[in-house]
Amino acid sequence: MKRKRLTKKTLSIVIILCLLVSCISFSMVTYNAVSNISNTSASYNLPKNIQDGVILHCFDWKYKDIESELPNIASAGFTAVQTSPAQPAGANEWYNLYQPYGFYTISNSLGTEKDLNDLCTAADKYGIKIVVDVVANHLAGDHNYIQSDLKPSQYWHTFGGNINYYDRWQVTHGDIGMQDLATENSYVQSLVKDYIQELKSVGVDGIRFDAAKHIGLPSEGDNFFSTVTSDKSLWYYGEILTGPIDSGGESLMKEYTNYMSVTDSTYGRTLREDFAGGRAPSSYGNWCARGISNNKLVYWAESHDTWSNGYDDGYSWGISQNNIDRAYAVAASRNDITALYFSRPYSTDRNSIRQGQKGSTHFTSTEVSAVNHFHNAMIGQKDYYTTSNNCSVVCRESGAVIVAGSGSNKYVSVTNGGSTTKPGTYTDKITGKTWTVTSTTISGTIGSSGIAVIYNDSSDLPTVPVTDPDTTTVKFTDNQNWGTAYAYFWSDSKTDIGGSWPGTKMSSIGTNSYGEQVFSINIPTGATYVIFTNGSDQTVDIKLSGAEGYYTNGTKTNGKLNAYPW
Repeated sequence: MKRKRLTKKTLSIVIILCLLVSCISFSMVTYNAVSNISNTSASYNLPKNIQDGVILHCFDWKYKDIESELPNIASAGFTAVQTSPAQPAGANEWYNLYQPYGFYTISNSLGTEKDLNDLCTAADKYGIKIVVDVVANHLAGDHNYIQSDLKPSQYWHTFGGNINYYDRWQVTHGDIGMQDLATENSYVQSLVKDYIQELKSVGVDGIRFDAAKHIGLPSEGDNFFSTVTSDKSLWYYGEILTGPIDSGGESLMKEYTNYMSVTDSTYGRTLREDFAGGRAPSSYGNWCARGISNNKLVYWAESHDTWSNGYDDGYSWGISQNNIDRAYAVAASRNDITALYFSRPYSTDRNSIRQGQKGSTHFTSTEVSAVNHFHNAMIGQKDYYTTSNNCSVVCRESGAVIVAGSGSNKYVSVTNGGSTTKPGTYTDKITGKTWTVTSTTISGTIGSSGIAVIYNDSSDLPTVPVTDPDTTTVKFTDNQNWGTAYAYFWSDSKTDIGGSWPGTKMSSIGTNSYGEQVFSINIPTGATYVIFTNGSDQTVDIKLSGAEGYYTNGTKTNGKLNAYPW
């Protein structure tokens, strides 16, 4: 037979794969045997823990719209999706969802409880976690609409508005437009705890607490958070804008982290405003510099408050998406810290932003995806932030992210902070350009986005997603620039199937988010093995086995097959 099979060169590849974790990494070609499998998450290599990954905020999106985007969300490297509140509320404007009627899930403008359950079930197949925003500090201002058992006065604080944000008691007892719930009350706590368990029962993996800074802590006589976060199978984070009080409150902030991760809105504002002003931010962080552990922090470049509240909270709607992306690139490339990427609504007017309207899908862009995959590939590696030549430089042991304070399409040479990044030659995952790292410098050309993401570990790159069970086709993703791909099939009896070497030319079906060509071909009847080739280079022998796939060294991959070229 003319096909190349079980040569010494092929066997050497299998041996190399077994030693891959202790050797330098090289480019990977991936393909799927599209088959009847129950879980597709293995292909995306998303972190299992929400804190280890990054979060996409599908602000105001319907659950069904989120579900339809799950393949793209996974391919872009997001570990979790955050939804707007699922509680019952008035319709139309976005802010009505933040003035809910009670603590239970029912149909609102985002969908039904079944829709939420369907989303959670579908997300599991991609390894994506679902985080739901919970409003627990207050309910709707008009108490005619709220659940009847919470109408009695003992469940409410009576201080009123006009909060002095330097006074912690006023922060936890004052109104923020709606009357403040008495969260220290055990019945209030039981209702919220039961609601969180209801969300868990439909498949929710994490909870975001809106206005968490306005809810007291055990040291202040309020056991709300110690009660409602007692189920440690869920991940929690709290929205704490500025800090527990406007003058700081480090000890209180640290107490919050006994129960949840916390936001660092001040650092987010620094990042976006510096990049909007053409400056690489000099600050390496805010709360992390004041004693809060990185693995308890949530960063963002913007949030729904900075976008949707007009001139309050930073008015990020006036900052370009590109400058926000630069800020996000710094936030999301740090160690231990999870970062949230905000899907912008198409309206900038506070009163025109509507519930149930799908926002921007810019999260699929090459630069955002590259940053996310860098974040996932660098888990546990040292982190050194520095600035050089008006660039932010996040140095990790096996790569770096370089973000220009202004400009693009330019050559830069910046500092290898702390000699953290291993010297060598690297590839920018956004442009494909080569960068050089020495013990002191990192040099290369930043592309049009103003962001460069350099590393050589491609183990986290996504394959083409399996969306429908199908045992009749096989797909092949070409990241070696072969340009043309052939599939050579044969059977257990070593009979050629579908033609002689190099096999049948595969059909191009488009490109993935990395611009890599994707090919597809029908699997001939009786075929049990395949080799992919361009007529010169080729993969090793790969066994096609119905619902099961295999690595080239024979280990199973739950339907996703990975092949390394010579």
